[in-house]
Amino acid sequence: MSNDPNNPDSNPEMIPPATDESTTQIGERAPKAAPAPAKEGPLVFRRLSAFSATEMRKLRERQEEFIRSLAARLSGHFRLEVGLKITRLESVPFEKLMDEISNPTYLSLLKLEPLKGICLLEIPPQLGLSIVDRELGGAGVSIDENRALTEIESRILSRLVEMSFGEWCQSWSDILDLRPSLIGHESNGAFVQLISSDTVMLILGVEMQMGEVTKQIQFGFPHLGLEPLVQKLDADGDKQPKAKPAPASPKWNRILDDVNIKITADLPTLKITTRDVANMKAGDVIPLDPEILQNLRVSLAKKQKFLASAGRCESRWAAKLTKVLEA
Repeated sequence: MSNDPNNPDSNPEMIPPATDESTTQIGERAPKAAPAPAKEGPLVFRRLSAFSATEMRKLRERQEEFIRSLAARLSGHFRLEVGLKITRLESVPFEKLMDEISNPTYLSLLKLEPLKGICLLEIPPQLGLSIVDRELGGAGVSIDENRALTEIESRILSRLVEMSFGEWCQSWSDILDLRPSLIGHESNGAFVQLISSDTVMLILGVEMQMGEVTKQIQFGFPHLGLEPLVQKLDADGDKQPKAKPAPASPKWNRILDDVNIKITADLPTLKITTRDVANMKAGDVIPLDPEILQNLRVSLAKKQKFLASAGRCESRWAAKLTKVLEA
């Protein structure tokens, strides 16, 4: 056979490679390997709170102590009964907190030396204006206005902010000497530039009742700043607990000496027909069972505390306390 370069059959080097079709006819071609699925990394769930359940319990105990102390101090300062109750203690990002609060509001920013991070106190405008009214000698009545506070009103309200954080620092005085320093205030959370949106804050929500006004205020503490305090709490908890001394008898807080508390004495329910009510006129006499006067209910700030009997003390009507009602 001649080796003709123009004849592909006579030149083995010029034999074309087999196509897929010819390969299929001769034998099955190995299937292509399917591409390996992309490896999915482990699902990462962001741990919002850096504190364990035990640490959160210890933090709550500290906050409850702080709230009791603050309520007594505010009552003495305003010469009016102030009630405080914890309604919230949880960790949230600063961005989420700003989405929750209403605008306008009063948002005060502070630094607690030597802790890291910026703390905050949020007060609704209605409550803030009532506090300002009380500070200026008013009754501190409920104000329906929902507006941003003026600079003068904010300056007056800052006294309450400094007082509140002063009490908070005092509640940690056995662990660390803290010094509050007021930085500034805003009326809208979007204007706050000193706190990163992803900063995790421990939010302490407190229901504040001052006279007829009841609103919630919110304290915010960055986790980064609280970590040194929590570590010291854990270190103290690891120590061998000492025998608890006998509880001392409760002492009266002299700050409350001049606080005015409204007292009312109510008669038990009296039944009367609608016909008698329709025929009533000035000068009519409603007969009372003498037993009713022996069962007055005496209330302190709208809370029933005692049973009493009615009588006279010299030239005045009086109520003699006969029994303490259980809470």
